[in-house]
This record gives sequence, structure tokens and C-alpha cells, in this order.
Amino acid sequence: MAEAMALQNEYRAARGAELAAKCADWMDANPDALRYIERRALEETAAGRRFSVRLLLEEARRKDFTDRRGHGTRINNVIAPALARRLVKAHPEVRPFVKLRRSMVDEIEG
Repeated sequence: MAEAMALQNEYRAARGAELAAKCADWMDANPDALRYIERRALEETAAGRRFSVRLLLEEARRKDFTDRRGHGTRINNVIAPALARRLVKAHPEVRPFVKLRRSMVDEIEG
């Protein structure tokens, strides 16, 4: 039983690291979309409204952003947990307005 738990924890940590890396890569490749998401999070916070990072990702999908290579921005929902935590880290004032559910990303990002 302990061995199974250790394997599960190892998997969660590895998957969390993979998801965090995907988010970091996406953030680096898509600065315009990232700025939009950050701005929207701060607007919702200033208005005192709760928001979902997935909703902000969906809003960004509907915009005409391009990545650093000039290709249309693509957004995978798997980055949402890591992005939410990075938003909270960069802008602690948004924390009361966004729900952070337990994620494999927590295994490596705290």
C-alpha cells in the first residue's frame, strides 16, 4: 500500500511539473494573451466579482492574439490551474475572487 501511494505521489509530482512547464512555456510564447488575462483578472477583482481562470481563457480564445512566432494563440485548458496560481502569486489581491481547487500543480508550486 505504501509503495502504491509513493508511486501515485511520484506521478502527481511529475505531472504537476509537466503542467507547470506547459503553462510557463505558454506564458512566454503568448505575452499579449497573458496581459489580456491579467488585465481581465484585475478588472474583475477591482469590481469585486469572483471569476474563473477558465472563463478568462475562453475570453482570450475569442480574441485575435498571436504568439511570438506570429501564429494564432492556442490555449489548452490544462494550463488553467498553473496559470491561476501564477496570477495569484503575481497579484495577491485577486486571491479572494478566484477559487483554487486542489491540483497536481500544487505538488511542485506549493
